[in-house]
Amino acid sequence: FWPPAKEGRNVMNSVHNFLFYPRLALTNMKKNASIYRPYLLAGGLLAGLLYVLDSVGVMVEKSQMAGKDIMQVIVEICGNICMLFVFLILFYINSFVMKRRKKEFGLFCVLGMEKKHLGFVLFWEVLIGLTASLLSGIIIGALFSQAMFLLLLKLVELPGKLMFTIPFQSVGRTCLIYGTAFSIVLVYDLISVSRANPIQLLKSSETGEREPKTRWFMAASGTAALAAGYGIAIHTRTASGALHFFFPSVILVMAGTYCLFQAGSVAILKTLRKKKDFYYKPENFVAVSGMIYRMKQNAAGLSGICILSAAVLITLSTCASLYVGEEDILRNQYPREISLYAGAENAESLPSGVLDHENAHQPQQVPEAIRSAARSLALEHNCELENMMDFYQLSFNADYNGNRIRAVRGYDPGTLMVYVLTLSDYNRNNDGNAILAPGEAMYYAPAVTLGDSVDLCGLGYRIAGRLEEFDITQLPGFATPRDLVLLILPEFADLQDLARSSRGILGEEDGNRIQVSYHCFFDLKGPAQGQAGFQAEFKDRIPGITRGIARDQIRTEFYQLYGSILFVGIFFIALFLTATVMIIYYKQITEGYDDRERFQIMEKVGMSTAEVKNTITRQVMMVFFLPLGMAVIHIIVAFPAMCNLLSIFSMYNTRLFAAFTVGSVLVFGAVYLFVYRLTARTYFKIVQE
Repeated sequence: FWPPAKEGRNVMNSVHNFLFYPRLALTNMKKNASIYRPYLLAGGLLAGLLYVLDSVGVMVEKSQMAGKDIMQVIVEICGNICMLFVFLILFYINSFVMKRRKKEFGLFCVLGMEKKHLGFVLFWEVLIGLTASLLSGIIIGALFSQAMFLLLLKLVELPGKLMFTIPFQSVGRTCLIYGTAFSIVLVYDLISVSRANPIQLLKSSETGEREPKTRWFMAASGTAALAAGYGIAIHTRTASGALHFFFPSVILVMAGTYCLFQAGSVAILKTLRKKKDFYYKPENFVAVSGMIYRMKQNAAGLSGICILSAAVLITLSTCASLYVGEEDILRNQYPREISLYAGAENAESLPSGVLDHENAHQPQQVPEAIRSAARSLALEHNCELENMMDFYQLSFNADYNGNRIRAVRGYDPGTLMVYVLTLSDYNRNNDGNAILAPGEAMYYAPAVTLGDSVDLCGLGYRIAGRLEEFDITQLPGFATPRDLVLLILPEFADLQDLARSSRGILGEEDGNRIQVSYHCFFDLKGPAQGQAGFQAEFKDRIPGITRGIARDQIRTEFYQLYGSILFVGIFFIALFLTATVMIIYYKQITEGYDDRERFQIMEKVGMSTAEVKNTITRQVMMVFFLPLGMAVIHIIVAFPAMCNLLSIFSMYNTRLFAAFTVGSVLVFGAVYLFVYRLTARTYFKIVQE
């Protein structure tokens, strides 16, 4: 029954040949453990992040919890962005790995391996990396996915219980994403090997780096781009401006950062080299000369570290500020427990008997009907109305040019949000005693100064005074304190005339939305059961209102929104940190191998070990902490623009955001210092071998 000896030997040879490449790939990875171990660790962590995000989305969908649609959309968007970053991070790390393997591949070719054989080895290395990353990532994700789901429920203040489950669709999607990513990596590696010259690969580490030229044009371009990005961020004073210009300024800052690290740093170092009193000192001589040669190849890594560090700081500070300040945001948007809104220019929605329709144009009719119905409903539930604040309001978007305010359709950078109140409403709600004659107006505008008169959509008013302070929470709308104008006009009829004039400018289609509206805000005092009963019935029982909001009812939606934002922010921070640490680590590894022979030569020509170590420390610290310092500068300059962006969410607590920004810098600085110590130890070990 045994096969012939020759056939048996052929089978054994085939098995041996089949196992040769995976064994060789595994041996290569073991021998290059300092390179592959962090690669596989990062791959497993990223796979775990993708799996956890996907599985949490599945759990949210199956839970049928209140507000699941908002949370599911936010988690899904985060998952798509994370998927893109995973592709970029894996590809970037793989480029470092391939760079360190060039000499080894060249040696294989010299020893007789053909490029197709190298392709087989690369295939098995990528397959082993894919398998190890997926297995570790899914196992870690399966262990922590339920805990992360409970964290999400905690952040949105919903009850939940621990239960172990593995959504297999999440496993399948994670495998599909990673399979695609590693396939792209494999194709890139195969193309790199197929185009390489074996002799050049073998001598790649021995090729000296030429002194980079001072590219003044690139340095000037980087300075101009950075200055333009900073200028946009500093001069953006409104929510609309921040929304429109923030991302263009980010692109300019990113481009400027890269150019300055690439060319500007070389120009600065060469300038330092010309200063003899500074340059001709042993520690400065070696550090400056070494950095001149290194900046060319490290520009991408250093600028990437800088940009990712800034991304971590911005994500951490904004997400934490929104979550901690969500109660302030809720109260800014809804200053009282109950908010009622009604159209004020007609009373068709009020039932007969409530309003005198012959005098419906009189302003006191609508509020009296609504207040009376609200008091009656409150009495039914043993409650009272407190802290009532009611007023008529007209609002529209406008352009301002030379004391001329004109209604416009859109809300673009430079557009003002105009709010108009009557004098009686302003005095009643602000304990004022101002007096206006017919045709006069007062105003509040932090960023605009009106002259002696103003043209309001064709209606002329004399300016009787300017208000120095005003609580903008009375004016719900998409506006920051700097891009709003509040006008106080004498009578209700002035608001109606201004509304008609604005509608005439915009036309019938766009002008119909400009209407005088009635706002009534108040708190409830009474037993909890009675307040709950009022909140459950007031939308149907109070006639004439077009919209009604109970703050307690909307609070759940707020917690779901801002809790979900913080949740996905945690994943973005983990993603950015992983990318930052990997870039730092591989940069240190690469530089360690590049510097090892150079420092050995320095010791042979007379530098002591202590001097060499001191020089290494100075050089590493200068290069290592330069991106962090640049990132902190970016954050400081971007702070006003970020405050304006947060005002879109009605987040006006600048002190809270500043505190979290400083705290984020300190926490990230501590993490950055830890990574420095860890990677610097590896660097010193390689250099001193």
